[in-house]
Amino acid sequence: MFLFVLTGCSEDGSSSLSTPEKHIEASPENAPSSAVTADPKVQDMVFIPAGEFIMGSDDEEVNADEKPSHKVFVDSFYIDRHEVTNSQYQKFILATGHSAPFVDKPWAEPYNWKGTAYPEEKGKHPVVLVSWDDAQAYARWAGKRLPTEAEWEKAVRGNLVSKKYPFGDQLEMSQANFDKGFLRENALQPVERYQPGGYGLYDMAGNVWEWCQDWYDEKYYKVSSGKNPAGPDGGVYRVLRGGSWVNDKEFLRCAQRGKNVPDGKSHVVGFRCALSAEPQILAHEARIPNL
Repeated sequence: MFLFVLTGCSEDGSSSLSTPEKHIEASPENAPSSAVTADPKVQDMVFIPAGEFIMGSDDEEVNADEKPSHKVFVDSFYIDRHEVTNSQYQKFILATGHSAPFVDKPWAEPYNWKGTAYPEEKGKHPVVLVSWDDAQAYARWAGKRLPTEAEWEKAVRGNLVSKKYPFGDQLEMSQANFDKGFLRENALQPVERYQPGGYGLYDMAGNVWEWCQDWYDEKYYKVSSGKNPAGPDGGVYRVLRGGSWVNDKEFLRCAQRGKNVPDGKSHVVGFRCALSAEPQILAHEARIPNL
């Protein structure tokens, strides 16, 4: 099934107004020890420290589901440095027998797998044609999970406060893969081709939309918890974040929300995984013998 719903600004390029910068207390938490980061499970992941940030936007022209902006505290976690690639997903398929990405439609042909083989020379491209259920299955196999919407937004913002994009209030062509019309070829690109954001994460804006753990509710920000919000208890759609290569840059804003049905598959939707940091640190400490 292919059903892809955006809750965003129109593709006419209309811009939002920036909100005044707000003060956020810096997190006192330090990064984990090198012994913890040597754990194979967190290799190629980035540590995001616990702390508060401003989630959402009160800009005049943004969508109602992005309002109100609100302060959120998120525990420390890890998140993949880049979107899960075809080559990574292939290992999961070969190990588990999970079905390969395939949609029997003409638009999907360039992205369809042939058996367990991904499209030729596309090993470093983000895997697409994956449903939320597929992403969940991969994450469980990898010993990880999907990021919550709050974790995702904290990660994309880096250390910037209430900025429109991961790099500030402007977004340049060298910073993300988005639709620039005749100025460049519009196509899905390999991961890590564009400039990383503040936490060293690649393609949080653009390339493909990314599945989040949460159910979607357009009014959730009005009632959400101020600490580790995990979304509503149920719904029809799951949250998507980040925008893609087919979208105007307005869809790549940090606060922009998207949605799709959990079994929906698209050539512009992929995912990355997350992992709570506290269990990893405690597990390492438990292995240290008493002196």
